[in-house]
Amino acid sequence: MITKTFKSDTTIKTLQLVQEELGPDAIVVSMREIPFGPVWNPWKKKNVEIVAASAHPLPQKSAPKAAVPPLPVMIPSENKIGVEFIEERPEIEWVVGPEKLMAEKPVKRPAKLKLNLDPVKDEIPAAEKTTPQKAAKNIQTVAKHLPSSLKHIHQQLTIQGVDPVLIDGLVGVVLETISPTILDDPETAKKYIAQLLGAELRVQQGAGKYVSNNVICLVGASGSGKTSTIAKLALFFSQNLKKNVIWVCADTVKMGSIAEARAYTDAMGFKLELVYTPEDMKEILGDPQPNDLFLVDTPSYNPCNENQMTELGKLLAEIPKRCTYLVAPATTKETDLIQASASLGIFSLDGLIITKLDETHTFGSVYNFVRKNQVPLGFYTTGKEASRHLEVVDPARLVSALFGREWNK
Repeated sequence: MITKTFKSDTTIKTLQLVQEELGPDAIVVSMREIPFGPVWNPWKKKNVEIVAASAHPLPQKSAPKAAVPPLPVMIPSENKIGVEFIEERPEIEWVVGPEKLMAEKPVKRPAKLKLNLDPVKDEIPAAEKTTPQKAAKNIQTVAKHLPSSLKHIHQQLTIQGVDPVLIDGLVGVVLETISPTILDDPETAKKYIAQLLGAELRVQQGAGKYVSNNVICLVGASGSGKTSTIAKLALFFSQNLKKNVIWVCADTVKMGSIAEARAYTDAMGFKLELVYTPEDMKEILGDPQPNDLFLVDTPSYNPCNENQMTELGKLLAEIPKRCTYLVAPATTKETDLIQASASLGIFSLDGLIITKLDETHTFGSVYNFVRKNQVPLGFYTTGKEASRHLEVVDPARLVSALFGREWNK
């Protein structure tokens, strides 16, 4: 069976290519997503690759018969005095005729897989789907056999949206290491689980105690809270570390961003610098004093827009020695947070600042994101008041929110 590879940007288009060339009875051997675009491009798109074969393979050409070594045969010579050699090729003798042999042993062909080009129907087999009803049933089955204290914790973390695999793993560790007598106390069981959850989080060392560079850049999507976070950091570093803060507004395209930055700096008494091109950044950072700290509010970006990501990259390229924080709202979906972090990974992120923690009641998504991410936590923020609601990261604070502690109380 001869296979052929087909590639396109969607599954439907790729299957159509298969159908056009191999016919509607083609056999799909494999299907997967592959990256498309330059290797250096972190936001490169994905293509679909399908390996397919024709359901009616072309007759294969028989391999050439191996040359049979000639068999020497002695016959009397013409002059009757001696002998001479001749070469003969023996005939093949069939014990069973080729036609009968092929009829007795038919070739088994793989079952045909009809191509379904209907974009409305789901391509995932029904047996592989995990419905919410099945997931809830699995959770109930696991929780049914737990002690009452762990059963409540299991349900609480599940409602918060914590990764179910992690929940089962932590509960299993507690069951194996803690005696049943101790686990009878719900608070004790909660304490052990909370310690294990906190140990899963990475924390930026020295956050809030010192700054490694004199330039701190904040990157984040539109509406992530970068500007209000810049204001909180400006007050924090000027009051606690006695830094001479210079506010650098590079988000000059968005309407109202300059006026907002000027309102903050006028009220707090900080110097404001405006950046319209990457070259402007060089001039501003040209000759800093030892105690100067530049807080750069970068333009908001769309991780799905390659042009905006390129412009952001040009700006950050002018600041090789910098500390870069990703500003991530707690109200964003886990998948979107992971996508944003992956898109910006090329810019060497140094820390995470989680914002809008007071605007949600579920923290499982942000916890899963922080746990899976390689970038350490730096700060938490809530509200828009510049003079308060900035916290140096404490893993126990986020874990306690999973157990029902409201962030704004």
